[in-house]
Amino acid sequence: MSAENSQPTNPEQPEKKGLPNKVYFKIMGYLLTAAWVGFILAASGGDTNHPLFDYIFVVPLAGWIIGMIIARIIAKKTGADRP
Repeated sequence: MSAENSQPTNPEQPEKKGLPNKVYFKIMGYLLTAAWVGFILAASGGDTNHPLFDYIFVVPLAGWIIGMIIARIIAKKTGADRP
């Protein structure tokens, strides 16, 4: 009886998996949205009559839609959720 027989010499270790692409796109969307809203609030001084304040929700909404389209294209091109 040797120690070689009781323990495998090449144990298989589970492969580390990262987060799916959709999670990365969501995180990036949240960060960019927060940065945009912060920028608008700082630039306008919180004044709702400032011309920049008109774009406080339109630009992030467009960004989210474009991000979803890009994420879908990447998923279709690679054939997997994570390239």
